[in-house]
Amino acid sequence: MDDDIYYLHIPKTGGSSFISFLDAQFRAADVCPAQLLPQLFDIPGLQLADYRFFRGHLWYGLNTYLKRPLRYITLLRDPVQRTISWYSHVKREVGAYRHHDLITRNWSLLDFVRDEQTNWDMINAQTLFLAVDLDYSALSRDPVGYGQAIVKQYAHRGNDQKLLNIAKRRLEQCACFGITERMDDSINLISYAMNFYPNFWPQKLNVGTNRPSAREISSEVIAAINEITELDRKLYNWACEVFDDRFSLMVKSLLDSHYRSRCEHPRGAWRGPLPADERKRFQVGLIEAPCHIAAAERFEIKVTIANRSFCEAGDSNANPVNISYHWRNAADGTMVVFDGQRTAISPPLLVGEKRDFRVIIVAPVQIGKYILRLTLVQEGVAWFDEAESSVFVDCEVVIG
Repeated sequence: MDDDIYYLHIPKTGGSSFISFLDAQFRAADVCPAQLLPQLFDIPGLQLADYRFFRGHLWYGLNTYLKRPLRYITLLRDPVQRTISWYSHVKREVGAYRHHDLITRNWSLLDFVRDEQTNWDMINAQTLFLAVDLDYSALSRDPVGYGQAIVKQYAHRGNDQKLLNIAKRRLEQCACFGITERMDDSINLISYAMNFYPNFWPQKLNVGTNRPSAREISSEVIAAINEITELDRKLYNWACEVFDDRFSLMVKSLLDSHYRSRCEHPRGAWRGPLPADERKRFQVGLIEAPCHIAAAERFEIKVTIANRSFCEAGDSNANPVNISYHWRNAADGTMVVFDGQRTAISPPLLVGEKRDFRVIIVAPVQIGKYILRLTLVQEGVAWFDEAESSVFVDCEVVIG
């Protein structure tokens, strides 16, 4: 069974809306209701064991508290936009940290960002949510006091590259992550990666209506935010590149699946390098081969080749696909001849076709017992008996 799932909700990354999408993937009884640490610690351990999905501001390392593996999901947001959203949240929420200071001192967004006595909760916040190591036993005894003290220690490390490296590594280890600015794409990619139901758009929840005016978001404000979120910016930019790569791979995979699902696709010649997955779809079988041959003798064997791929193969390709072979010493497996002579596949082997071929072989010059491996090779691209492939057939031959 797959490990349970934890959505690490970094504040003001669009998570409240995203949670409505995630919750719809589970039975209500499987969803842990706690989204804050004090709520989590109020739930008895036996009850926690029944939940399959956890979500909330529960920091990285929840698996150590639950004492079981979890598949992590999270979202990252542009650091400037996240910080502005955090300011709006604190301004409207009476119970929020710094709400009293913000209101009584009439702080502007710039004041809020620059106050060094209180702005520790914004310093590279996304990086720290992934990089901070918390002792959940101590955290359970004092969620606020201990938690704030540890996060402040990490925040005071400023733009420590080690924190960024930890955050990158942990983000890469997540089962999947998304980008707030690409929420549609994020939901599609996470649905694909996690096998979630995709045709669902979450409600937009916890959306602030008190966003600062354009006048308040000056170049000076943006510079001040960038100063305290330098690691977050680097993490976000890197994550966007990784996300792009993963999204591109998903699209290619879906296009490939769509192509394979249609029986009317054209069976024309493949003009370039065969994809690795397609190379593995060929089959090589042995029909006739001698078991004893003279040294350096030139001889023929008979093989059958089946093309179960979706690519025509043979001499019509810019990188021709040929039949070839290797010779190995039967005693210790050392390679004696790697680059065997070629036998052309002409005319090309069509998709779904199976055909017999007579293959020209030249025996090694030294007498002994050898393993002859018959396989295919696409010139300038790859041998088909590559790692984790079964596109070959071996036979033992005595030379002498």
